[in-house]
Amino acid sequence: MTMRTFLMTTLVAGTLGAAFAGTALAEPLLQDDFDGDSLASHWEVLNEDPDAYIVEDGKLLVIGASDIHLKTGAVPNIFRLKGDLPKGDWVATIKFSVPYQTGREAPFIGIYEDQDNQIATTTNAWSYYEGIRGARMFLSTWKRTGGKEASFNTVIWGGASGEAFDETQAPNPILLRITKKGRTYTPAYKLEGMKETEWTDGRSVTVLRPKGGLAFGIFQAQKVDGETPMSVDWFKVEAL
Repeated sequence: MTMRTFLMTTLVAGTLGAAFAGTALAEPLLQDDFDGDSLASHWEVLNEDPDAYIVEDGKLLVIGASDIHLKTGAVPNIFRLKGDLPKGDWVATIKFSVPYQTGREAPFIGIYEDQDNQIATTTNAWSYYEGIRGARMFLSTWKRTGGKEASFNTVIWGGASGEAFDETQAPNPILLRITKKGRTYTPAYKLEGMKETEWTDGRSVTVLRPKGGLAFGIFQAQKVDGETPMSVDWFKVEAL
């Protein structure tokens, strides 16, 4: 694990929110490179399935093989930071690779309390076919507060006419982030596997009283044959 020394003591004590206050953007509040052979102590794993994730070779490898959507059920292995949400404005970013081999992959990052209280964004595939290839990749963003939902979907990559893409064509690695400014939460993505590597924002949602902690994971948006591996390079939180 790579992180700033000052943050280590506060995370172990479970006071993440206090560690974020007044920190300059030049110093990441937290950057976890998944070094070593286990998760760092600042993580908790919700709905844990220990046979479906491992830390090795500087990456976190997670296998998603569930047809339970984050909004409707208990998705296995949600990795959530312990402690309070950071104070003020911030941006949380994850870098990962996914083969998009079933056409229903949905890696996500956001704020998670439970299935009725969450803010999340995904770079999810949606196949128009019954095979194992996706047709398009969407930036999907939603909020659920007390079970009430608002959501947005934008096509960001793939066949505009519905033509399928092969899993090897997926633009890995991918960066996905969510930015808080005031009470507004804005998703953005960067497809590092393509020539165009600029950040592109999605549409924002507004949440007055967010519940839960910063979290990420992966699920399959619909029941399909096959599993979905996600390899996570790093997770980072910065103050704005």
